[in-house]
Amino acid sequence: MKNIKLLTLGALIVALLLLGSAATAMAADPTVTITVTKWNVPPLAPTDFEIEQTALHSINITWTKGTAANITIVRGSTSGYPFSIFDGDAIYSGNSTYVEVGSIDLATYTYYYRAWCQNEYGTSTSYAQASIGVAAEEEEESIVSVFSFTLTGDGFGLLEMMMVIALIVVACWKKSWIRVLLALCIIIWGIFAMEYDIKVAAPLLAIGTVLFIMGTLNLVERYREAREEA
Repeated sequence: MKNIKLLTLGALIVALLLLGSAATAMAADPTVTITVTKWNVPPLAPTDFEIEQTALHSINITWTKGTAANITIVRGSTSGYPFSIFDGDAIYSGNSTYVEVGSIDLATYTYYYRAWCQNEYGTSTSYAQASIGVAAEEEEESIVSVFSFTLTGDGFGLLEMMMVIALIVVACWKKSWIRVLLALCIIIWGIFAMEYDIKVAAPLLAIGTVLFIMGTLNLVERYREAREEA
């Protein structure tokens, strides 16, 4: 509770300092220009993801790149939709908005395609998908989001918000054994996130490991003190 109060007090102090600086600047120069920097985040998923059969054994896949995307990655499989950008077969990776796929047997197999967008900050947390072939159903474009809401323009995803909240809880928790368990959860979270976005996984693993070691050392110290008192 004390740590939470200190964090709240610190946030209020920073806010007051920022407001004071802005007020001083505006008083000195009423034509102050304020520049707002957007969060550096992964792009949104592609949209308008469609498959069209162009010949007996070939198809054409088209899409619209997601907001802030540099490239689109398309993966395919005949056993179900690819789970990630590393699953299934590589169909396309680049900055175009279509790809032609040949040498397929639509009379025998169903082909499942899923697409993600990428930029220098990572891979989209959602994706677009479509299928074609003997078992394919008529379906509208499907965009499935794992953490898919954004705030004011570019996305500050639910994933990032959960990470910040988890780190604050772990840092402020007094009971060492709970801190160790939560830190372990963060480490496991980082391991699973590594396959999708290394820029999210790396800080999770690093911070979780540090907090885990600190909590473990604290538990050992308390155990020694308890034995000495006994």
